[in-house]
Amino acid sequence: MHSPRWFGRSCKTGAALAVIFIASRIFVSQLDAIGLWFGASPQLVALLLTPIATEMPETVNAIIWVRQGREIMALANISGAMMIQATIPAACGLFGTPWLFDHSLVLAGAVTALAVLALFILCRGGRITGRRLSWASLLYLLFAGALGLG
Repeated sequence: MHSPRWFGRSCKTGAALAVIFIASRIFVSQLDAIGLWFGASPQLVALLLTPIATEMPETVNAIIWVRQGREIMALANISGAMMIQATIPAACGLFGTPWLFDHSLVLAGAVTALAVLALFILCRGGRITGRRLSWASLLYLLFAGALGLG
């Protein structure tokens, strides 16, 4: 028989998962509404806004670590989280939806490859600092501007 302590933790975990599920459904529906408001496709809005929302906890940790002089730890944290988010959910999306390979997706891939290359060069050369790491955020602005939304 399970102890009451285990049952209480299971209920809390189940409740947390339910809240995450409901909140994610609300978030996705709001992406549709924002897309209509801007006159853009929901996929494009998702490409621009979802990384901001999903990476906020990692960003806060990264800011703390950069201020402590631990830039490699900050970059590893964000890179690891993004790698996990880019594999399983993306695969489910690819298999479960019609995939239209348009110019915005090509641009997103190109800017991502450019960011990875720039960060790889900084890490390999041992020249990564908080200031240089923050310059990578300009690539996001480049992406948004190139799509005509920035």
